[in-house]
Amino acid sequence: MVSRQRAAHIERMEEDAISLAKAHSVDVERLMICVDAHDLFRDVKPEKLKKIANLWNIQITPVERHVPLLLHGKISSEYLRRHFKIEDKEILDAIAYHTSGMPTYSPIVMAMFILDSTESGREFEGVEELRQIAMISLRKGYEAIIKNKIIYAVTNDLLILPESVETWNNLRGIKN
Repeated sequence: MVSRQRAAHIERMEEDAISLAKAHSVDVERLMICVDAHDLFRDVKPEKLKKIANLWNIQITPVERHVPLLLHGKISSEYLRRHFKIEDKEILDAIAYHTSGMPTYSPIVMAMFILDSTESGREFEGVEELRQIAMISLRKGYEAIIKNKIIYAVTNDLLILPESVETWNNLRGIKN
């Protein structure tokens, strides 16, 4: 279901996941399910993603309506729930929110988000520092990457995902 490029991204994440999981005593098997499934629908055309989301009653935010590609995580999560009967909320959340983040204390959710942003094939200014922070502390790595994504979006006149804003505010002490 994924392109060769996407498969390579997932393979790099698998290798990185082992190190991150060991550093923070995260359940490797559960994390690998997240890694292997997070981008199942990443290469699906945007219009088809909207149709699937509507068919499966996945709530579409205004930002996702504008950029339907952002639905791929939520659809991948729902696909695992429907087709593989996975009911583990942390796994489903980690997959659904691997792009935006979400307010959480879950090591699985934080690790998945970190891995997608910092896998060894990613090259951008500051990525090495983000990797180092994440190896020291999942929570601080999670926070640093949310901050980096928001700064990048604002600097480049991009949309900011509402879940990322909610996550940032939650990390600053605002609880919904």
